[in-house]
Amino acid sequence: MDYGVLSSYFDGAVAKKLVAVDIDRKRSNQHEFNGTAELRSLFGDDDIRNIPTTFVFLCDDADPLFDHGFTTWYDARRKHPTRTEYRLYYNDSEAIRASRIGDLMVIAPSDEHGLLIVFARQGSNAECQLRWLFGLNEVDDSGFSRSTADDRRIDSIAASILEAIGIEVSLPTSAVTYLDEMVEKFGDSFPKGIEFTRYSISTLGVLDWRSNPDKCLLDCYEREEILFKVFERHLLERDLAPYLRGDLDVDGVLRTTMSAFQRRKSRAGTAFEHQLEYLFKGWGISYSTQPYTEGKSKPDFIMPSIEAYRNPLYPAEKLTMLGAKTTVKERWRQVLEEADRIENKHLITLDVAVSTEYTDSMRRHSLQLVVPRPVFGSYTAEQQSWLMDVGEFCQLLVDKERQ
Repeated sequence: MDYGVLSSYFDGAVAKKLVAVDIDRKRSNQHEFNGTAELRSLFGDDDIRNIPTTFVFLCDDADPLFDHGFTTWYDARRKHPTRTEYRLYYNDSEAIRASRIGDLMVIAPSDEHGLLIVFARQGSNAECQLRWLFGLNEVDDSGFSRSTADDRRIDSIAASILEAIGIEVSLPTSAVTYLDEMVEKFGDSFPKGIEFTRYSISTLGVLDWRSNPDKCLLDCYEREEILFKVFERHLLERDLAPYLRGDLDVDGVLRTTMSAFQRRKSRAGTAFEHQLEYLFKGWGISYSTQPYTEGKSKPDFIMPSIEAYRNPLYPAEKLTMLGAKTTVKERWRQVLEEADRIENKHLITLDVAVSTEYTDSMRRHSLQLVVPRPVFGSYTAEQQSWLMDVGEFCQLLVDKERQ
């Protein structure tokens, strides 16, 4: 199951590194981007006034910043018989004011979503992931570069990036067929996390965790993400209906949607931990989940057990600590403060295109990043030579238990 291709969400995209004339008020009082050939390929040759535009600013240490306004595409020399001078005029916004020279800017029009202009802090994870999503390998400040990823299939990981920039993905028809079964099984409320994980994994049939742990883990994650959204949409349609009849009850809508947003955030990490437990059981690996080590430190997994960890006679080199985070951002540093007895720690993630700044720092702090093998391609060649895949990590644990 997937959510279609990137071109079903955008009518192309271009990107560049911001320069002073783009956003510096001392250098640019016109609020305009030069209309290069790449921009003309998106907007055409006719003037387009008041394009509904969503401005988004992304960085790694804060939630996305959204602002809405308008842009205008026009030829400043429309009346000149031979010359053209296309420009994209934008009104001021919080997202633009948060941006700096050197940040990445992506411009992507869509019939359904209007125009999207996204800014990402230079060197951030957000920048790396936007580059990966849109296939922007060569982007600099000399001009716009076109996206090369129109045919990218949108899986659950790519969908999470789209949702971070305000694009709600389309649910696969094949996933909607499970709705009646979920309603019959769970009624009209979400079950406990482990119950939903157990159900979603059951829809995949028999999984060969030993032979292909990387693919199995990704399949479990993607299936649960999709089924969760199908069931969530069903419940939201029911919960929002009373507030949409007659006079719109804005407060009721906000309460319901905020509750849904919080549920999304809280369940993702827990679901990933449950999926990892299936992985470890499939390999016959012993583990303890969420145990206290020192003080209030509570790592996600200790292998082979918290009892072994607390036994001063148990060799430290046979212990393993694994942090589990669906996304990395700055949160990976939390893992460094957990399980003092273990010098070389591990962190597993489903994140694509983690920045080299992060992975270099992980190396310096003796933290090994573990990602599913199918995700390796989003990392640089140098990063890939250092990454550990899921199967390698499981084999490491088996070898330690045999020592």
